[in-house]
Amino acid sequence: MTIQNLPFVSVQADWDDVVREVDSNTIPEGSFWIACYLTGKQSVQGSVLVKLECPELDVKYITVYGPKTDFYPVKGKAVSCVAISPNGNLFAAGNGDEVSLGSIAEGKSQTTLKGHLSDVTTIQFFPSSLVLLTGGADFQVKIWSVLNGSNPVTLKGHTSAITSTGIISQGRNVLSSSRDGTIKLWNCGTSSTITTMGNYTVPVNQMILAKLPSPYEPARIEDLDPMEVDTSDRLVLAALGDGSVRGIHLGTKKEIFATPTSDIALTAVAYDEETGAIFTGNENGLVQVFSINKGLKEPHVSWKRNRHAVTSLVTKMSKNGEIVLCVSTADGSVYQTGPLVNFLGDNKTVRVESEYTGSELEPVYDMKVMPSGHESGYQRILYTLNIKTSTSAWQEITYHSVAFAKTPVVQAVHPQQDPLAPILSTTSAF
Repeated sequence: MTIQNLPFVSVQADWDDVVREVDSNTIPEGSFWIACYLTGKQSVQGSVLVKLECPELDVKYITVYGPKTDFYPVKGKAVSCVAISPNGNLFAAGNGDEVSLGSIAEGKSQTTLKGHLSDVTTIQFFPSSLVLLTGGADFQVKIWSVLNGSNPVTLKGHTSAITSTGIISQGRNVLSSSRDGTIKLWNCGTSSTITTMGNYTVPVNQMILAKLPSPYEPARIEDLDPMEVDTSDRLVLAALGDGSVRGIHLGTKKEIFATPTSDIALTAVAYDEETGAIFTGNENGLVQVFSINKGLKEPHVSWKRNRHAVTSLVTKMSKNGEIVLCVSTADGSVYQTGPLVNFLGDNKTVRVESEYTGSELEPVYDMKVMPSGHESGYQRILYTLNIKTSTSAWQEITYHSVAFAKTPVVQAVHPQQDPLAPILSTTSAF
């Protein structure tokens, strides 16, 4: 197996302030540091003002972006996970055993949801943006009303920490994965378990829900449990502690494929429905791509930048209208690859296209794709990172734009009405 070593560009965290000051004639000139790294080669350090090119390390045409907005949901508390409402108006951040809920425009917490007995590990909005789904280290999954902060439903049955959740269609059924090695399908109306899948001997470290790939047939509706809604053609991807991804047909509840196992646990997984590509990241910083269409016996392409754990993988649309992969790691770096089509074909060369700055090497814990607006098809990202100073520690959410010129002036996202809101607003009380 060939593993590509990718370059890593580290930039002074406040470089964009220097650009703004020079651009506004506040100071006549300014500089900031940039360092380029590649495993096995000597690092290159210096100052670059406009374009970053390090031919010695094959680093060229990499765009470095600075934060558009920084905000602090709860100072003094670490944020373990974050979610953005589908309408783009609200954020929810897990801090300890509480959830902070607030407006992105205001940039601060406005409501605190209390009820978990231990750290909140995962957060997700329902399609209506009116209901919130959370999971915690207390083995519980909770459903909250965004309107009044109530917690009408608590789902119990796991025997270890919740690692991920999934909302099926309008949200009558939800999924949860756990370090106990199981994935549970729940009926929200009765707060009951419909079925338990997996039963693995290793933790399910992350789970995502997707559309069932075309080679597989949906389950027959008559074979489903009466409490199931829209589960017949869904795929569950589970990233396990044994280094493998397991594909489970949610309709039949059977495992239909698996990638090879490894001694290194997986920490992140993403999926592109159009190409059938599965992206995995592990504790040692290795990113691999598997193709459902071409076979899963070995990765189509592999790369890494260092040995820091991959904390999150997300696909999004770039400003050029192409699907790209964003990768965050435990050393605080966030980068974007070139278009997926460039390395999913016969040409397997992966290139770093963009670096997102703002971190001073603090771990990035979670990363989410922002909803796109009416006038721009491309998507932005938001991620959490832990900022530490000499006197205090707090959590910062850094909201990045993927398109700006010399100074970071970006058109705001225009929220759009969720067509499912009327349906969910009448069923959210369960």
